Amino acid sequence: MKAVSIISKGSYHIGGKKVTIEGSAPIQTSFWPGGPPVTYDPNGDFQAGQMYVQYTRLADPVVPYPVCMVHGGGSSGALWESTQDGRPGWEFRFLQNGFNVNVSDGVERGRSSWAQFPEINDGPPMFNSYAERWTTYRLGPRYGVPYEGSRFDYSKYDQFMKQHVPRWTTSNAMVQAAYDTYFASMTEGMIVMAHSQGGLFSLEAALKNVENVRGVILVESSSDMDVEKVDVSSFREIPFLFVYGDFLGEEYCIDGYKWPGAFAWEGSMRNLHEKLLSMGGDSTWLSLPELGIRGNTHALMMEDNSDEIADRICEWMKEHIKR
Repeated sequence: MKAVSIISKGSYHIGGKKVTIEGSAPIQTSFWPGGPPVTYDPNGDFQAGQMYVQYTRLADPVVPYPVCMVHGGGSSGALWESTQDGRPGWEFRFLQNGFNVNVSDGVERGRSSWAQFPEINDGPPMFNSYAERWTTYRLGPRYGVPYEGSRFDYSKYDQFMKQHVPRWTTSNAMVQAAYDTYFASMTEGMIVMAHSQGGLFSLEAALKNVENVRGVILVESSSDMDVEKVDVSSFREIPFLFVYGDFLGEEYCIDGYKWPGAFAWEGSMRNLHEKLLSMGGDSTWLSLPELGIRGNTHALMMEDNSDEIADRICEWMKEHIKR
C-alpha cells in the first residue's frame, strides 16, 4: 500500500435555505446553570436543510474525481472514519489506494445541524435503541443473540452505539434537496459510494445529475427504486457495483425475523442490477459469501476484514472507472 500524500483537506456546508419563523412565544431560560434569566426569542431567520462535506485531496490520485461516501440512516460520516477496533476506516483506506475522498453528514446528521420542530420539521427525531440497531445492522436473529461466525466485535457494541445519531422521519424532502445540490456541485466528477439508506438519496440525486457521476457503489443499499416505474436508461454508461455481506439467506431467518433491508437485496437493487445488464450497462453484483468471505454484517466497513473489502472495491474502481 503506497504512502498517502495529502495536498489539501477541508470542509464546507452545502444546500439548505433561509427560513423565517414567526408567531412563536418567547422562552424564559438561562444559558448556564445559575446564570441570569434571559428571554430567548425563537422567531427570526434561520438556516435549515444544509449538509456537511469534508474533502481530502491527494497529490497523485488514481482518478481526479473523489469517492463521495454517503452514510445510512441514523448514522453520520463517522461511519467511514474508524473501525470498531480502532484502525483507520474506509476513508483512509481509500486514500491509501489512491482515491480522493469526500465524507459527508446528511441533513440533520452529525455536523449538519438540526432544524426547529415543529416550526420547520413536522415532528421530533426518532432515537435509535440498542435493539433497533441490532436488527437494522443484522447483528443477529434477535436482540442480544449474535450470528455464529460474525465478524462484528460484540464486546464493542456500546462504542458502536455512541456514534449513532437521531433519525428524523419527517425531513426526507430536505435531505434529498441537499444531496441533489451536492451532486450538482460536483462538476469535476464524482464516484458515489452509499451505504444503506444513503442509497435511497444517492440514486435519486445521481439520476438528476448523471453528467457528474463516474461510478456508483451501493453498499447494502436500501433504496426501493422501482425500475419498472423509473427511467434508469441514463445510468447505462455508468459502472455500478452492488456489495452485500453475509447472513442474508433464509437459513438465517429465525422465528420469522427477516432483515429490514431484505426488500432491497431480493427486490429493487437486484432488479436495478439486472436492468442495467439488460441495457448493456456495466454492473457487478458482489456477494462476499459467494467469494468465500463469510461473517460480515451490515457494518461491514467496521469489521476485522474491512481493509480486504475496501481493497476489493478499489480494485473494481481501477478496472471499471474511466480515467
